[in-house]
Amino acid sequence: MVSTIYDIAFKPDGTELIAAADNKVLVYDGSDGTLLKSLKGHKDCVYAVTYSFTGELFASGSADKAVIIWNDSHEGTLKYSHNESVQCLAFNPFSNTLLSCSVNDFGLWQDTNKNVSKYKVYSRCCTCAWNSTGEIFAIGMFDGSVSIRSETDGELLHSIIRPGGEPVWALTFASPRIDYTTQSSKGKINYGPIHYPGEMLVVTDWAKTISFYNLEGQIVPPNEKNIDFDVFSIAYMNNGNFLIAGGINKNILLYTREGTCLGCVAIMDSWVTVIKVKPKSNTIVVGCVDGGIACYQLMFSTVHGLHKDKYAYRLNMTDVIIQHLNKQINTRINCGDLVKKVAVYNNKLAIQLSDKINIYNQVSGDKDNEPLDYRLVERINQNFECSLLVICSEHLILCQEKRLQCYDFKGIRQREWIMDSLIRYIKVIGGPSGREAILLGLRNGFICKIFVDNPFPVIVYQLKNAVRCLDISQEKKKLAIVDENGVCTTVSLLTKEILFSEPNSSSVAYNTDNENLLCYSGNNILNVKALNFTPNTQKMQGFVVGFSGKKVFSLHLYQMSTIEVPLTNHMYQYLEKHMYKEAYDIAILGVTENDWNILGNDALENFDFEIAKKSFSKIKDCRSLMLLYEAEDMFNKGLSKPQILGYILSHQGRFRDAATLYQQNDLEINALDMFSELRMFDEAQEYMLKTSVGTQKAILRKKAEWAELSNNMAIAAKMLVDSEDYEKAIQIMIDNDWLDMVIQTLRKINKGNTELLRTIGYYLIKKEEFNVASTIFTSINDVRSLLNMHIAARQWDDVFAICNNNPQYMDIVYLPYARWLAEEGRFDEAQEAYKKSGNISEAFSVLNCLVKNSINEKRYMDSSYYYWKLATTYLLKSQTSLKYIDKFYESLKYSEIYYAYNIVYKCSIEPFTSIRKDNLFNILRYLILNINDTPNISRIQILLAFTELCKEFKAYKTARLALDQLTQLNYPIYFESQIHYSLIDIRVTPFTDNEDLLPLCFKCGLHNPLLGKKNCTQCNTEFLYSFYSFEILPLVEVKIDSNITDEEAIELISKETGDGDINTSSIIHSHDPTKNIILSRDQLLQLDNTNCFIQKWPKPLKYRYYLNVLQDINISYCDECFKFFLLDDYEEAIFENDCCPFCRKKIIYPQDADKII
Repeated sequence: MVSTIYDIAFKPDGTELIAAADNKVLVYDGSDGTLLKSLKGHKDCVYAVTYSFTGELFASGSADKAVIIWNDSHEGTLKYSHNESVQCLAFNPFSNTLLSCSVNDFGLWQDTNKNVSKYKVYSRCCTCAWNSTGEIFAIGMFDGSVSIRSETDGELLHSIIRPGGEPVWALTFASPRIDYTTQSSKGKINYGPIHYPGEMLVVTDWAKTISFYNLEGQIVPPNEKNIDFDVFSIAYMNNGNFLIAGGINKNILLYTREGTCLGCVAIMDSWVTVIKVKPKSNTIVVGCVDGGIACYQLMFSTVHGLHKDKYAYRLNMTDVIIQHLNKQINTRINCGDLVKKVAVYNNKLAIQLSDKINIYNQVSGDKDNEPLDYRLVERINQNFECSLLVICSEHLILCQEKRLQCYDFKGIRQREWIMDSLIRYIKVIGGPSGREAILLGLRNGFICKIFVDNPFPVIVYQLKNAVRCLDISQEKKKLAIVDENGVCTTVSLLTKEILFSEPNSSSVAYNTDNENLLCYSGNNILNVKALNFTPNTQKMQGFVVGFSGKKVFSLHLYQMSTIEVPLTNHMYQYLEKHMYKEAYDIAILGVTENDWNILGNDALENFDFEIAKKSFSKIKDCRSLMLLYEAEDMFNKGLSKPQILGYILSHQGRFRDAATLYQQNDLEINALDMFSELRMFDEAQEYMLKTSVGTQKAILRKKAEWAELSNNMAIAAKMLVDSEDYEKAIQIMIDNDWLDMVIQTLRKINKGNTELLRTIGYYLIKKEEFNVASTIFTSINDVRSLLNMHIAARQWDDVFAICNNNPQYMDIVYLPYARWLAEEGRFDEAQEAYKKSGNISEAFSVLNCLVKNSINEKRYMDSSYYYWKLATTYLLKSQTSLKYIDKFYESLKYSEIYYAYNIVYKCSIEPFTSIRKDNLFNILRYLILNINDTPNISRIQILLAFTELCKEFKAYKTARLALDQLTQLNYPIYFESQIHYSLIDIRVTPFTDNEDLLPLCFKCGLHNPLLGKKNCTQCNTEFLYSFYSFEILPLVEVKIDSNITDEEAIELISKETGDGDINTSSIIHSHDPTKNIILSRDQLLQLDNTNCFIQKWPKPLKYRYYLNVLQDINISYCDECFKFFLLDDYEEAIFENDCCPFCRKKIIYPQDADKII
């Protein structure tokens, strides 16, 4: 007789399985299905069984209205009854509370309470379930309703009324979504359709629907889905990611968490009554109407694709995760359909679904701190049958057994290849867009290469066994293949020669950044091999699928992991063979700073300067780079390799190695220098025992040098004295200014060593020990040095006393004496001294030098003064040669200009000035009229300043003329805007000048333009300025009759005759203004000597006479430089400086006259 399997329950640890069959409870072994016991206690069919969360209790409910509680020893411990047959049972997941449902009521039993709380219902209970926290439970009714109740008292919280009123035969709670892909700190998770992430109540009824509700009884996405059969049982598995359903159609169907059908797991022979999932596994157990119990283990195959550092894989059957393995970022694509195949290449991604292929393009993720994101660009609505799928930049490649087909992204087939054997492995190895190359591994052992744009495959290599895995090196020169027997073979594609073979391999991958580096895995061992060296091994679960830089990508079960492998050993393998370029190529993939240092030093010691330079630059080792440049320079200069290598070793601190190398190559002097610099004299003597006597003496001298280098100068000097090396000893004493030690050592020096004694004498002169120095020079009879000593000490009395006894040295005395006088400002005496020295030209050169320096240093007042002294010197020389007259006037002109410009310059640099603006206006006008190409004077600045003052004083016409002059000059660019602004600003002003500003000629009475000439435009009379305020003075030059001498004229002027009321203006205006005014004796006699001024220039110049036209204006002048001043200005300047402001002649006040006398 066939017994229907109504219910099944697993013990929480999965060791036992109980089934409700007929009136018995069958206990099976959870691992192999062996029947352990058949429990009898019910009188009618058992409809429901359930286990407690601890596994210590299980319960059974029957049509006999009884519920029996069983212990883990399979013994009944308690029994209670309902009014009708028991339909379903469920233990609370966190307590021993049992929910039992009958036809017309339900009860809550607790192990702490003997009484069972029962509650009436108005429809037949069909199914029940607790939520994940055990706080609520749901009961599905025959009338199509679902009640959600509280665990504490069974209170109705929410009610769900299904449309149509069909019986709810199965329901369950889906735990909240757990998405492990969101654990990455970087990345963008991109969900497609929005689904409810929280805990859901999943309800199926005989209306052939699956519905989804939240815990408040509200329908949530994906709402409701139609199915084509009546469901008897549902269960979630794999952490709630998949839903298993079975029923009247005899099929066991697999759905996603949200109800998307993924396919059929199995087809039974009769209706499926119950489906249960074994805890913590992908195993399901199915019970059927015919009494059969079947167990199935679901294996979810890995669907994935990898290209370089991008990896895509299927998740939960309908989603695809794309990872950037190096940057540790990812994104998720929810396809909403079964994902069959995934392929990735560069920025392209292909996903094959049940009836189409989607093509995605990467739009972001290559830059730092940028999320990874893909965008759908093409969709091919065709159902392709293929075992392998790869994507290129413009094509899809589908593989089905021996056939390889190429489609474009529109779904049009472009090309087809049919191979001789089944295709076991396919890999896109790159190439131009639309012309990529693809490697194929066949079951017959052939490795072929095809090009997307070429119909003919090319045989690359042939193995004896089927190909399992293959990869090609970075430069496409080597091929690595793993065959069916697990043998990894590496082949040179150039010579077809087998480079090496390794057994026990399951996968292989070449490094994408290094031609000679590959890894292969097998038996949970990862091997990393460089060239033909011994591989480096480490434990690793899974098999290797990629190798980039120092990161190995490993796939274990369904998870891709990144492993950083150390490359130090491989670098050292290259270093042992002196393969420095290859070692550097390994190092750039990622080694420690210490490894870089070792690589650089090894390359340097073997004279591979290029690799050493790159290595030291990587770690920014400036010290080693300096050593490298020095070694390279030594190599270029032709020094021997032992010399260079010893130099390198010594700088690396390997002194004994360097000394041994020097000895082996007869370079003892280099070893001596090395030890001396290091002050390792004991080691030097140890190594130099067999050297010559001269070398040993050199060691002793080096000790003294060491004391000097170690800054022990006193010890060094003492050692040098003891070794009678007085020259160096004295030099050290002098350098360190040890006067007492020099004097003490002086007694030990032989008198014949005149040069050394002379050196000591010079030092003593600097220390002003003239007595001792005099004794030294006298002892060696060095009169010249003795004389120079007194000259240096400015002891001129002693100098001339020596010259009286030794007149032959007189010629060397006057020149330094003249220079000293010039330094002291005693220029007159200095000129006499220069004459006696016979070096008159130096007098001029000194003054010219003073002039040049003062101009360069912008000491314009000193420049004026030095030019004045130069002018007086030229005037003195003109008494013997008239050619110096022009030089006199030139120097005098420069003296006047720099005198005036000094006032302007001080106004420009000093924050405050006492110069009045009208005086500054006069000075600027004077400079404009007089400067031509005077050195270090800016005509541009003078014109700019003059223009601003003209506008302020309303001399607009003159301002225009000044700007016209300015525009004709080559001015710097930073003046351009100021000049242009002034040009624009002046246009709005009238073309007139303030008449009060126009200079008046006191001879002809004509007003002259401000920027006219130096002299009057009508009578050509020279304007005379007060050399303080630079106002034009009312002075007119007159001449005396030719038969009157200067002495007579002075005598006539100084006589006081008449009443002194002679009008000077009448004398001036009674003459023709265009001609010279010549005065007779009578007119000279009538002049008031207070209004007459005489410039008494020495010959060959003549006296010049000037009359004050306006007697109310008091005028004074200097009888040295003959410059005129307004009396107030002159007194102010004298009180300020106690001298003439122009020539600096000292003013003697009456109270000081007695002192002078």
